[in-house]
Amino acid sequence: MNFEISDELLREVKSQLQITFTERDPMIKNSIKSGMAFIIEKVGPVNFEEQSVAGIRAKDLLLNYCRYDWDGYRQTFEADYLRDILSLQITNVVGRVSNGSNSTK
Repeated sequence: MNFEISDELLREVKSQLQITFTERDPMIKNSIKSGMAFIIEKVGPVNFEEQSVAGIRAKDLLLNYCRYDWDGYRQTFEADYLRDILSLQITNVVGRVSNGSNSTK
């Protein structure tokens, strides 16, 4: 799977982390990719840029994943956000079934 990081997504993550400098952009992009992989592994295919319930909730999880990673607490993210992950799993499956599709765009 190709994890493309738009400039807008990078800006949103940096805003969440309150980072204004660019020196750490490669590290932040790696964190975003890691977060995308983690979330997709847990909830299935999801479009983080889509303005749908699943897309919005997935982006929120991604922003929080990056915050935990930046602060050095990535190992506790799954336990702290388990309810949100499980809820997104259900939302994502229901959305795919409702659309008659097994994957997102």
